Amino acid sequence: MRLIAFLLTTSVLAAPAMAQAPATAAAEAETAADIIVTGSRAAVRTVLDSAVPVDVLTAAEITQSGSTGELAQALQNITPSFNFPRQSNSGTGDAVRAAQLRGLSPDQTLVLVGGKRYHNTSVPNLDTKIGRGTAPVDFNTLPLNAIGRIEVLRDGAGAQYGSDAIAGVVNVGLDRLSSGGSIGVTYGLNITDPDAIRETLTDGNTVLVDAKLGFKLGGDGGFLTIGGDYLFQQGTNRAGYDQGGQFLTNGSYSDPRNDQFFGQRLFKVGDPRVSGGHLWYNAEVPLGDATLYSFGIGHLRSARGANFFRWPVIVDGNGNNYVAPAQNGPNGFRPESDVRNGDLSVTAGLKGEVAGWKLDGSLTYGFNDIDSRLRNSVNYSLGSNSPTQFRLAQYFSDQLVVNLDAAGDFDLGLASPLGIAAGFEFRRETWRSRAGDVASYAVGPLADPASLGLQPGAQAGPGLTPDDARRFARDVFAGYLEASAELVKSVTLDLAGRVEGYSDAGTNVAGKAALRWEFVPGFALRGSVSNSFRAPSLAQLGASSTSLTFGEGGVLRRVATLPVDSPAAVALGARPLTPERAFNLSAGLTAAPITGLRLSVDVFRILIDNRVTLSERFDLTGLTPTQRTALGLGSYDAINFFTNAVDLETRGIEAVAVYTRALGSGTLDLNASYSYFQNRIRRVAPPPAQLAANGISGGLIGLEETNTLTSAAPQSKLILTADWRQAKGWGGLVRVTHYASVTRVFDFGGGFAPSQTFPDEWQLDAEVSRQIGPVNVAVGAQNLLDNYPQRSSDDINGAGNLAYDILSPIGINGRYVYARARLVF
Repeated sequence: MRLIAFLLTTSVLAAPAMAQAPATAAAEAETAADIIVTGSRAAVRTVLDSAVPVDVLTAAEITQSGSTGELAQALQNITPSFNFPRQSNSGTGDAVRAAQLRGLSPDQTLVLVGGKRYHNTSVPNLDTKIGRGTAPVDFNTLPLNAIGRIEVLRDGAGAQYGSDAIAGVVNVGLDRLSSGGSIGVTYGLNITDPDAIRETLTDGNTVLVDAKLGFKLGGDGGFLTIGGDYLFQQGTNRAGYDQGGQFLTNGSYSDPRNDQFFGQRLFKVGDPRVSGGHLWYNAEVPLGDATLYSFGIGHLRSARGANFFRWPVIVDGNGNNYVAPAQNGPNGFRPESDVRNGDLSVTAGLKGEVAGWKLDGSLTYGFNDIDSRLRNSVNYSLGSNSPTQFRLAQYFSDQLVVNLDAAGDFDLGLASPLGIAAGFEFRRETWRSRAGDVASYAVGPLADPASLGLQPGAQAGPGLTPDDARRFARDVFAGYLEASAELVKSVTLDLAGRVEGYSDAGTNVAGKAALRWEFVPGFALRGSVSNSFRAPSLAQLGASSTSLTFGEGGVLRRVATLPVDSPAAVALGARPLTPERAFNLSAGLTAAPITGLRLSVDVFRILIDNRVTLSERFDLTGLTPTQRTALGLGSYDAINFFTNAVDLETRGIEAVAVYTRALGSGTLDLNASYSYFQNRIRRVAPPPAQLAANGISGGLIGLEETNTLTSAAPQSKLILTADWRQAKGWGGLVRVTHYASVTRVFDFGGGFAPSQTFPDEWQLDAEVSRQIGPVNVAVGAQNLLDNYPQRSSDDINGAGNLAYDILSPIGINGRYVYARARLVF
């Protein structure tokens, strides 16, 4: 024990940026008091006592969210400040969806598991709308049945937790079973009548099987919890009927071999086909005065998403009609993305108390491995020699984090002891991309203009070339100090500071002050001021890809994303990326006026400078062959690159009302929560002079990215929930959600930039459950009334094929019904 005490004592000299020490068993048990550990390292408080807004989501709430196997969808359903838009025809974006907090970028939310920094995905999503260009945390790598509780800190927290915590922090606590367990089965599907398709559809069949077991380990308080799940989800399709959208020679849309498809459903727009599962564990072993702990999550998932349909007759590079190779049949083909996702995170640590100090030392390692493939496609330029399956790219990232933390209390004669927390963190991050199959990017003989001038590379997205493959690594050192105390009765002050040094991005300093004043019993004012930062991700530094998008008149255009340090990007004015910097202000009121009622209202303002975003797509079609050669731009129709061109302001208000009371033989929980934000672009950097010098017009940020930053996500969301249930018997839940309108803007080039605003939407969810002995059964529905967004206008519906815009927050899948059974033992 002297050795353990020595190790723990030395850790105080360097204690890191660990999110917080895991709560004690006693604190974990006090869920009725809403004890939280996120938001302050130096003190443990309740939700109402916190000087910053924190939401506590229980495992029961997540289960009753109606989500089958998707943690992020569960958070979308029950948390108003959380947005998890669906994607389709977006390559890797279909498989790794990005989530937003407070309307900010997905990579501006820090995710912790058990209080430890969780790693991000390795793939930069370059073809999505919300979260375009980011490589955030993939929430769906976290299993639903592992969740004990989740705390959502809605405030800037860079001074406490480091980079990325601009919008807030999501802290996922794992379940802690020392005996017993559970086995669950959930089945669901869409039963829906979309008006654009005019028939009843049943798809999206989903099966989730999960189990977990608890065992006692060692002495008092020791446990081992193990669990796993398996998910299979059939894809969905809400594509409309083709109205003749293939552009051919001389502006004609007519060719008998293409016209035969008029009025058919050719595209696939909806969720991908998904299969995969998780294995996880959580363990603690008492060792005298110390506790050894460890937890880990492993995940494998395959997602097959669709891409745009390719007609059998296309236009070659010389403006002539050309019958595409028939490897996939004479009737055209629809490429299928196949994204395979491998993910692992493991933490081990030792915690205890020495001389009044709570000490914690830990090591966390996590990695994400993405293998991006393509099925049912073809490289036109290879002609009949083209394969139909391709490996497009591989992405890998990992993160090693070492934390040393200490927390203690000192009696200085204040209204409460002064809580002090200090820590040290070391982080090693690596990222790499690998080239795809040669055939995925090959420039075959038919690409020669003297031949047919056909597009090279696999249709639906050429693979990464050896020149695209990149490798980056960096080291991060950080230290923090936090103090918290009740200065006088009912007045609490929190102060925090952090220094974080990057081997590639310099040193960042962050500070925070938060104050709470309970001016009468049960009523308090609170507020905070802080600055935060986010270093560009390694994926953003190395991102490189080529994709095909629709241009004016429905013509597919070859668009490249270039790394900022590539010769071509530098020649056009790209500059090295620098960290984003944010300034956060918030103020709020909390109240508990009567027994069972809890209220809070918070307003906030966030200023972000140097936001990392993708530039406008710069049109290259006017360049001469000599210019293209000199700039190294090849056959691209357009290019873009990452830039720090935007300063952004976000203002908003959030309100929560919770009321609990006995009703009949059960308990009624009423919850009303509301979130509103507004994003405004404060500044856009002028375009580099190199663009104009080469005859390329346009600013760094164009119409589409402006739309993404300001109006593509719903600015407000209201959730009203009524949940009544008996301790052992019946239960019922009704949830009504209102989403504000969203606007979609496209820039097809040539001055054609259509837009459409999709009106507000309401969604009704319901669930009925029954406890029968050790088994709980439930049936329910999301979007019970089968509400759909407004149909897309003719300007943006892809000649009828894209009937609904995937951007709609209510989704495009319609009604989803499910049944769930769980045996607890």
